[in-house]
This record gives sequence, structure tokens and C-alpha cells, in this order.
Amino acid sequence: MIAIIAGTGNLPVEAAKSFLEQNKNFIVICLFPKDNLEKLKKIINQKAEIISEPFYKAGHILKILKKKNVNKVLLIGKVDKRNLLKKIKLDWLALKTLTKAITKSDSSLMQSIVNQIENEGIKVLKQSDVLKNLIIPSGVLIGKLTKEIEEDIEFGLNTANKLSLIDIGQTVVVKNKMIVAVEAIEGTDECIKRGIQLGKEGVIICKTAHKNQNKKFDLPTLGPKSLKQIKKGQVKAIAWHSDKTFIANKNEFIKKSKELNITLVSIK
Repeated sequence: MIAIIAGTGNLPVEAAKSFLEQNKNFIVICLFPKDNLEKLKKIINQKAEIISEPFYKAGHILKILKKKNVNKVLLIGKVDKRNLLKKIKLDWLALKTLTKAITKSDSSLMQSIVNQIENEGIKVLKQSDVLKNLIIPSGVLIGKLTKEIEEDIEFGLNTANKLSLIDIGQTVVVKNKMIVAVEAIEGTDECIKRGIQLGKEGVIICKTAHKNQNKKFDLPTLGPKSLKQIKKGQVKAIAWHSDKTFIANKNEFIKKSKELNITLVSIK
């Protein structure tokens, strides 16, 4: 039995689709039902059990996994780390997992969670194995790659790579070889919003992943939601590393980017 432990966003829905297509036996533990429970219900259509359980009740989630004889887990979707700054009563297992994390960076926290799950004899699946179809081959998807855009992308991705090595974030916004905004705890969409506020127009969004990214968790993701707040002329191009980034709702992402006149570049 497989369990999808679903954070926010569309990736849990994509994972459910993938398992349904493969006729896999699975359950879904939805950590943030207000975000995507209805979407999951619509896709799954009673073909798998969906259980709502808050992320800070890790001990209860573990009991569910054991009760349902789960031997494989897929951790997918975003868990906004800003939740840890709120007054939430974490249960004993959540506190234990947090305590064991070397730092409170995303990768350290997620690795601590993976270790805790695997110590219980449950295998954590690689996101990249389940959602291969969301990896886009390298090349220019739409738009025109000018010399200026190419230089800004190279500069932006190099900077993003360095930031990812020290676990700050995975996204930077660039304009004329200037770093306009850097992603931290607020996440990709808020970083883009701030980059546009500061850069005004013609900015370039660059998204990367840690050089030794653990593909069991936290693979960078872009999709239509990333474009929701963008108006025509504000963003010139979006670039990402092809083998380490998911593109959710690819067709919608490309269609919306065309409308906004944004060049999309997948970098090898």
C-alpha cells in the first residue's frame, strides 16, 4: 500500500493521477484540506481513500500509516514553513522530528522527516520517479532567446545555485545582471511578486535545485499558479534546470506564458 502525504498545490493531484493510471493501491493523507481536498476528491472519484489530517499531528499520521499497512510513502506538495512561526501545538513526533533536524532549513527538515519515516520501515519514494511526465526536456519551449536574456539567465542560475548550496532558496529574480529578489521562507510566488514590485518590468525568473538535491522531496516546481500575479511586460523570461524541476499543468503554463509574452527556457 502506498500513501500520498499531500501538501498544498497541484502536485498531489498529479501524483494521484499517476497512481490511478498505473492501477496502484494507495491512500491520500491530505495535510491542508482547504487547499486541494476538493480537487483530490474529483480526480480520485472514490477509487482511493482520502484522509484529512493536519501536518502537525505526525504521531497520528504514523498510526494511520501502520493501521493501513502502508509500506511506501510519497511526500508531495508544499508545506509552508511559515506555519512553524505560528502558535501551533505540535504533537510529540512532530517535535521530535524538528529537534533532530540539524537546522530549520527546508532540506534539513525534510531529511529529518524522511529519516523518521524510513526508521519505521516505510520506504519514501522519489518524486522524480512518480512524476517523470512533469520533467521537461532542455530547450526553448516558447519565445525568443536573445543574447541579453541568455546572459541574465546564466547569471541568475549561477546565483541561484550558490544560494541553494546554503539552503536559502531556489529562486532568484534578475534584471540587467542585477539580483532583484531572492527566495527565502516566503516561497517562489512571493519572491516573484517582490521581484516584479522592485524591477517593474522585463525581469527574468530563474529557478534551480541543490546540486545534490534529494529527489525524495522538495523538487522545485513551476506552473500556472506562478504566473497568476504577472501582467504582460513584467516578466521577460523564466528559466529552470530541466532535470530537477517539475512543470505542473504544462499546457496551461505554456498557454498563459504565451499570452504574457514570456520566453520559457529549460536548461540542461
